Amino acid sequence: MDKESNEMLGAFDEWKDEKITQKNMTEDVKKKSESVTDNPSANSFDLYNKIYNENVLLMYKGAITFDLVTSVIETLDRKVNMTESDKKVQKLFYSAAVECVHNLYHHMDEVKGHFKEISEHDAKSGLITVIAKEKYYNIITGNFIPTKHTYDLKDKIEEVNNTDKNGLRALYKETLSNGEFSEKGTAGLGLIQLARKTGERLNYKFDKVNSEYSYFTFQIKINRV
Repeated sequence: MDKESNEMLGAFDEWKDEKITQKNMTEDVKKKSESVTDNPSANSFDLYNKIYNENVLLMYKGAITFDLVTSVIETLDRKVNMTESDKKVQKLFYSAAVECVHNLYHHMDEVKGHFKEISEHDAKSGLITVIAKEKYYNIITGNFIPTKHTYDLKDKIEEVNNTDKNGLRALYKETLSNGEFSEKGTAGLGLIQLARKTGERLNYKFDKVNSEYSYFTFQIKINRV
């Protein structure tokens, strides 16, 4: 994994930082709210510029429901049509975004039990972030996962990453024919499709949270040129 991809996979670190800096954020919001009273237009414009300059097309953290999935996909379709002129890239981005969001929806495990490291809100939450750069798009998802499930998932991702284009085609057909499907699983078909369509490695991280759960961060790059 290159340095840039490693930096992008910071969802777990952000989650930890959120807990540590919650008080500071509250105080910062209070100060900003007071400044809005003095100059609301300038403050709103600064916030807009900050988001625009960072090229964040979408950032969401919360419950991943069917309605939410539909809304996110519609939003991304609309935004990529506004920011991307290349029809081929538009189609590729949309396809990858649908796959990533559907994977998050179907494979997200709600935390069962009560743990001091995981709040009730976080236990039911997933993370979706989409960033547009000059030469590529990044789609990042994050969610909690039982640590015992990380080993099989890692094996699937590594198998995809270590297989060439022709091998991925054969692996897809083999998985489609012989994969063990469940109510939540598609036997890794989505991962194979993402690698086939984008031609990029699947970047990921597993960060251990406690004795039972880890945080899984997944990232895929869609080239624009």
